[in-house]
Amino acid sequence: MKRILIACFLLTAAASVAPTQHAAAYSAAAPVTVASFTAKVNLMDSQIGAGSMTAAQATWEEIHTMMLSVLGVTKNSILTAPTPAAKTAYETILNNQTVIYQAAWNLKPNLATNRVLIKAKLLEFAATIY
Repeated sequence: MKRILIACFLLTAAASVAPTQHAAAYSAAAPVTVASFTAKVNLMDSQIGAGSMTAAQATWEEIHTMMLSVLGVTKNSILTAPTPAAKTAYETILNNQTVIYQAAWNLKPNLATNRVLIKAKLLEFAATIY
């Protein structure tokens, strides 16, 4: 039962993160690191705090592209895992990333109101970057 649930979850994640082509283009230019991701999150937080919602929205788009890139890297790691144990570990990471991604995406429509929660979720996502 758990395997069916995990398979459905992975299929849902794969379907909901369809624009990975954009993410691949980003990662080729600049690999996403914890530091670069965290810097963008802090930038967006400061823009929201300053009331610059247009700039915060633009930064969110960059963060979103970075998140898609990270998800793409993890999916590729699953496909190229050298051992079943490594594949399972990457699948666990992808599951965690996908849950956090969905939570952040659901908070995104109102950046100002959800400022604290979205920053927490994005920093939680940063912790899954390898």
